[in-house]
Amino acid sequence: MKLLGISLGLGAALCQSLSYIFSGMFVRRFHSSAAVLLVLAHIIMGVLSLGMMLVVWPERMPENLMFVWPMTGGVIFYLVGQTGLFLALRRADASRVSPMLGLKLVILPIVTVLFLHHTYGAQQWLAVALCVVAAVGLNNSGEKLPTQSLGWILFACLGYSLSDLNITALIVHFKYLGITRAVLFSASMSYVLSGIAGGIALPFITRPTKSMWINATPFALTWFTAMLLLFACFGTIGTIFGNIVQATRGLISIAVGVVLARAGMHHLERNVERNVLLRRLAAALLMTGAIVLFSLA
Repeated sequence: MKLLGISLGLGAALCQSLSYIFSGMFVRRFHSSAAVLLVLAHIIMGVLSLGMMLVVWPERMPENLMFVWPMTGGVIFYLVGQTGLFLALRRADASRVSPMLGLKLVILPIVTVLFLHHTYGAQQWLAVALCVVAAVGLNNSGEKLPTQSLGWILFACLGYSLSDLNITALIVHFKYLGITRAVLFSASMSYVLSGIAGGIALPFITRPTKSMWINATPFALTWFTAMLLLFACFGTIGTIFGNIVQATRGLISIAVGVVLARAGMHHLERNVERNVLLRRLAAALLMTGAIVLFSLA
């Protein structure tokens, strides 16, 4: 079961890394705000989710409606995280932003200690400290991230962390359906709700063209696939360990960035000097190692 959860987390990390590239392509192509892509993509994902939800709808729902709270909380905090991520990506390359999302390992323990009364050992807090060191190293590898970008990354990490905890709680409410159906139903309900939020916001953004809808689709498909895999990962191995595995997206994003830069796609990723690239890889490896250290405690 753990091997399955790890595989799901790695798949989610790969799909997320690809989705960051597609989001950058959209924003740079249309010179539009992150809100436009967020709205269009979530409407697309909402439509896909509605079909999936009807297919996996259970014969009986839970006797109480307590699942509504983690579902609503998960969606609200997820949209908060998405907003922070897109605003960070407007000011920095995906290969710089993605590894920094490993700072969720700093925020998740603090949140769970303060509000869920979890306890962690010295080794796990050492791992948290190493994550901070790795983040500083990433920020100092080449041109520093703008202060605004760092702020939005932390904002995104907080939103995603709170969303992850709610997602795990939501899946638990439907475990009686079996893990696969519980994951699909939980994810579909969440993204139908996100799609409704996108529909409500649609009149308040720049009127989208047909080309915008078409170019929002690659992001929507890769992100939605990533979220299905992530829901399954959390349902299989839990929130903390799931985030541990998912942190590999930092290394994946750096590798994808190198490929794009060498392919001449400098509008997506800029070329960096060899020593800068090695420092980024070292910092990303340190963050990944810190996360593994946390999991082994």
